[in-house]
Amino acid sequence: MKPTLRNIIIAVLLVAIVATFHIVRRNSTMRGLECSVSRDGTAVLLTPDDVDSLLLSAFPGLKKTDIKDLDRKAVEEHLRQHPYVADAEAHVTTGGKLTVAVRQHTPVVRMFYQGNEFYISRQGTCMPLSAKHYCHVLVGSTSFEEPRLRHPQAMDLADTSNHRQPASPLKIWVLASFLNDNPQYGDIFDQVNVGEKGDLFLVPKLGDLTVNVGDTSQLDRKFRNLWSFFDQGISQVGWDTYSSISLKYNGQVVCTKKQ
Repeated sequence: MKPTLRNIIIAVLLVAIVATFHIVRRNSTMRGLECSVSRDGTAVLLTPDDVDSLLLSAFPGLKKTDIKDLDRKAVEEHLRQHPYVADAEAHVTTGGKLTVAVRQHTPVVRMFYQGNEFYISRQGTCMPLSAKHYCHVLVGSTSFEEPRLRHPQAMDLADTSNHRQPASPLKIWVLASFLNDNPQYGDIFDQVNVGEKGDLFLVPKLGDLTVNVGDTSQLDRKFRNLWSFFDQGISQVGWDTYSSISLKYNGQVVCTKKQ
């Protein structure tokens, strides 16, 4: 047999084998479900078991579905509607297993606002508290009076087209996101409050003092100045020396000693 003819026959056989494999695979029942969750940071709102339960609740016969009848897009879309899910992708392996990869939203602050309590994500979305998981994140509140919202938990703070965003949650989200992205600063604070005049106040985990950040402008510079002060000043005299520290004045760290 000539080499060219032999190569053609081999190629045809390979195509036939692959086509047969796909036909058999498409008509076979799904052989398992495997879910995974990726996240930025350590705050857990979803586990693989949670995702598994979400899917089996929405698609009760999922594990017995023929691969040809499996709607991966419907699975992905259902998960993307969940407030904790930033993105979801579903694939069927060559062995017939459905693998679902979920990316979780990153909570940066637990917000108390207008009688409501919810998380705000790094992406600016609001998320209900979890009945199963607790996230150790910054706790936010406000003393600043502003118009009451009908549905505070429907806020999308990253929506730049909305020029009527509520001031307090927006300020807190910007500051909390900065601290989340810079854990060398964020790890020492556990509370943030918007005062009556609109300034942001942080409460450290150690000591009995407040840090007045002012507004959300030049946060990197403000915290570099604060850290220089911590290294050169407060480490020498102790956390209990001052009642307050202000970063709101340009290029300055202004301290008030306890009486």
